[in-house]
Amino acid sequence: MNAAAHPASAQRPAQSRASAARLIEILESSHALYTQLLAQIRARREAIRTADFVRLEQLENSEQVIAARLALLDQDRTAEVAALAVRLALAPGAALTDIAARLGEQERARLDIVRSELRTLIEETRRESSILRQASDRLSSHMAGILQTVHSAMAHAKVYSRGGRIAVGQNVVSSLDIRS
Repeated sequence: MNAAAHPASAQRPAQSRASAARLIEILESSHALYTQLLAQIRARREAIRTADFVRLEQLENSEQVIAARLALLDQDRTAEVAALAVRLALAPGAALTDIAARLGEQERARLDIVRSELRTLIEETRRESSILRQASDRLSSHMAGILQTVHSAMAHAKVYSRGGRIAVGQNVVSSLDIRS
């Protein structure tokens, strides 16, 4: 049989190539955003190190924008993977390696490269983010300790809670009318 006899079969490889190109485009966009996110994380670590709270807030806001864009791209990627998998007679939840195996040589090579680079970048971003989270937690604990020390120095009652810390209670405001 020739392609002219079955126009749908002739369109399937063209649709698969277009869908593969769209998937590669989504992955490349994700790569660019993860690169920006990694730079933001590193800048946030520096802002924490220098106690630049204004810069820290700016970075946090821009990271939220990047994370939202990444979430949208991830939805697009999931939909494109499912559609491409069905076109290639795979299960809708097929892995990228299974999809790449059914693509043409050029699309397969490009998809493998982009997928590998993106995976490496995501792992690095997670590692850097984990380090930053640990540093933030330590700083927060340190600040809580400083506040506890200040509070204990200013506490009048010196009453300890069950946890062994000076209990933080409400300040008692009272007055005495000495004229009556």
